[in-house]
Amino acid sequence: MKKAILPVIIFLISGFIIIPLNAQTTNTADRIASAGDNLAAQPVPDRTVFYNVSDTGISKPLTWGLDLAWLDATNIRRGVAFMGADRVDVVRSSFMPTSPLVGDSALQGDALTNTSKRIAIINNYLGPTTKVVLNCDHPSVDPYFLENASHWAKLIEVTAKMHEESGRTVVSVSPFNEPDYGWGQYTGQNGKSDFYDICGMLRSNPDFDSIRISGGNTLNCDEALPWYNYLKDRLDEGNTHQLAGSFDSFANFFQVVRANGDHATDDELHNVMEAMVGAEYGMQTGIWWGTAELARGEFVKASDGKRLGYAEDRSNWTAASVYRNPQGIVKAFGGTSERQAITTTYRFVSKDRPVYYDGNGPQYEYTMEMPGGTGYQQGQTNAERVVNITWGDDIQPVINGKYILVNRNSGLVMEVANGSTTAGANIRQGTNKGATYQQWNVTPVSSRIGGDFSYFTFTAVNSGKSPDVYNWSLENNGNIALWDNTKGANQQWYLEYAGDGWFYIRSRFSARCLQVANASTVDGANIEQYEKNDNTNQQWRFIPAGTPVEFQAPSAPKNFVAAPNAESVLLNWSANPENDVAGYTILRSDKTGGSYNTIARKVTSDSFLDNTATAGKQYFYVVRAVDNSLNRSAYSNEASATATGDKELVTYLQFDGNTLDSTINQNNAAAYGDTTFVAGKVGDEAVSLNGKNEFIQLPATIANHQNITISTWVYWKGGPPLQRIFDFGTGENESMSLTTSTGVISGQLRFSMKNGDLEEQLNAPHLALYTWTHVAVTLEASGASMYVNGELVTESDNFTINPLDFKPVLNYIGRSQNDSDPLFYGYIDDFRIYNYALQANEITQLNADTTTYEPVTNSYNGLSIWPVPADNVLNVNFSLTKKTEFHAIEMLNMDGRTLIHKDIKSIASSQLNVSNIPAGIYLLKLSSQKNSILKKIVIKH
Repeated sequence: MKKAILPVIIFLISGFIIIPLNAQTTNTADRIASAGDNLAAQPVPDRTVFYNVSDTGISKPLTWGLDLAWLDATNIRRGVAFMGADRVDVVRSSFMPTSPLVGDSALQGDALTNTSKRIAIINNYLGPTTKVVLNCDHPSVDPYFLENASHWAKLIEVTAKMHEESGRTVVSVSPFNEPDYGWGQYTGQNGKSDFYDICGMLRSNPDFDSIRISGGNTLNCDEALPWYNYLKDRLDEGNTHQLAGSFDSFANFFQVVRANGDHATDDELHNVMEAMVGAEYGMQTGIWWGTAELARGEFVKASDGKRLGYAEDRSNWTAASVYRNPQGIVKAFGGTSERQAITTTYRFVSKDRPVYYDGNGPQYEYTMEMPGGTGYQQGQTNAERVVNITWGDDIQPVINGKYILVNRNSGLVMEVANGSTTAGANIRQGTNKGATYQQWNVTPVSSRIGGDFSYFTFTAVNSGKSPDVYNWSLENNGNIALWDNTKGANQQWYLEYAGDGWFYIRSRFSARCLQVANASTVDGANIEQYEKNDNTNQQWRFIPAGTPVEFQAPSAPKNFVAAPNAESVLLNWSANPENDVAGYTILRSDKTGGSYNTIARKVTSDSFLDNTATAGKQYFYVVRAVDNSLNRSAYSNEASATATGDKELVTYLQFDGNTLDSTINQNNAAAYGDTTFVAGKVGDEAVSLNGKNEFIQLPATIANHQNITISTWVYWKGGPPLQRIFDFGTGENESMSLTTSTGVISGQLRFSMKNGDLEEQLNAPHLALYTWTHVAVTLEASGASMYVNGELVTESDNFTINPLDFKPVLNYIGRSQNDSDPLFYGYIDDFRIYNYALQANEITQLNADTTTYEPVTNSYNGLSIWPVPADNVLNVNFSLTKKTEFHAIEMLNMDGRTLIHKDIKSIASSQLNVSNIPAGIYLLKLSSQKNSILKKIVIKH
């Protein structure tokens, strides 16, 4: 359906404003789907991670390890499953000072037993190239070793030789572990000197010529440098981890160690946050405490690629980053200190293109909240997460709802055997019958699930019980049974996209995939876990419950055409004949034949408006149909168009009860907070922003113009300086903004353009308080101009920056790029963006005093109000015509609150008793079924 282009006329009657001046517009009821339909205003974050997916990035390679000081083969096996055996570069094993050496050359007791166990685990589960680092496992310390450096050094030598004789290379040894905590490794205050003496003994032993001596391995990173500085002339490696202390100490430690020429290590990474921060400040080796799960494993792989973006909150002990791995896959990571984190929101902003975050999009920004606690180990969940960042032709579906899980190989569905609701019932495949025991609620886990929260829980609709890896198996063919929903790691799953709507469902505990045993295609075949092998019996499609299971794709849409507007492209096609088509996917390319990028999904009409098109650039489009079972059609014919870039009103936000754009471009905005609407300066209403938690967010491409005019009416109610009327940018150093006042005293109304270190400004007296003021700025090659109430107040021909230099994607009314700046307090009305610089007379027309215009029509000539100013009674008289069938008259204060309401129906005159209303300026509003008119009224007793 093509859009109607409607001319809109301004009617002005002695201060009454009927409909404001406009250009091409579209009726609200006649709107079609557009590229901005998924815009949602994002909260003000604590920190922002900016990145470009096309950046070359920064290389920060690391040596990665797993931990065997905690003697547990399961931790090693799980870590290998998530990291990949080829990425376990080192393993932390241990020496044990629990029993004296036998003959000064052999272990005995637990020291011998546990060292042998560790070596067996290393050789059974780790690759031949994995090297060993040693530290102290100290369940007890025999007096034989206390304050005896030679005995302690000999214990390390004997343990190292046992590992070497098993075929391993030892690369580092740490005489003490967490010496700041003690653990009985020394007596009194002798820790530093004992450590120093042991290092001296090792340094003099030629067997350690190629082995790094590491210290001081502190638990509290505030103690890391004191221990390291005392020991450093006998060390090759500085070492700490983070279970207490300050962020500053942690980051500074790695920088100091690297500057000293030593190897920088964290041999107990407790969270992906520690790894991100360590990598940022010089850490070279990181060893996961416990094990590695999904976020940690993916960070290991990503670190071999390039870091694209990073942010941290030192006071909150949290961090986030974006990496592109060597295969070009981009992922976002968030993490918190295990014991010290405070809840932090991170906003990820893709500056160069819209992307999908775990299938959500397309969008430029995504907010991740990392939960923390209230103090040391109070409410701490050691939270971490990884999110997939994708774009292109085939985007993973968003998963969160009630589904039938269909196996790709068999076409059968996952079910509970015999529809049982009993714990222990088997999980198998069967023919879809639409039964509730074949339906599954699949939802993301809580961010406070504990540790990594990149997972989903599945529960059977008929019982609420969960698929469970039986007996916490790590083995291939481990069975899957129904069990009470305890939310254990063996009941949590992550989804790895295989393409075309299919996923691998992988266990949080084992990393193995759900599969149909023996690739069977018969009813009743068992469902089990198995290592990923890319076979189709391991692939599953999440079809909404109640949908038939079928694999017949719809036909390709026909008669696909593209028609250009000045700043958008309208796409139309013939609706598909199939009755099960759920929607259409719109794809776009910069060249004919693709490759195509998905710009919209689930479009339910046969029209779409691409309002993200850059004027003057040719685009090539295709559309495909998708049915309820997620089968995708072939591409339609390709259609091409180029937005003309003709001079146009690009965006017009009237704020008459909504944030919709009135132009054909449909650049709809989105409100954040409980924004309200009050009586406005133009039309019926204006948006009210409270200066605390409300603002308006505009589409990402709204200001991408070489030349531009931004015009609006502003009613500022004061408050702190640096409030923004608008701010369009990609962070504080790339922005164009209009600020109400730059200072508390003698502040200025400032228009600013920033691009890196360059800033260009226009300044005028700060905005007036408690009155409607028209402000406008224009920008073109010849310079910039600022207008207040239709008058040119300042201009400059030295402006060299324009919005296309940085293509702003974070565009706000009432909010700054600097998240610490205050939000705007007041009203905004009649907000316009043009893709050209208006002339002075056009600005004057926008601002025009409505009392100076003769009416275009005489429909309201019979209207009269007296006396003005009013004292105790206000008289209203008007003639009745078809166009003026008013049904109500209201008196409102300037906040938009109704003080008097009177139904008038067919009465042509009315009196309002205003004797109890305080003197001041108010609004009189007459309403009909189709429109309303407003007039300022002065009451003076």
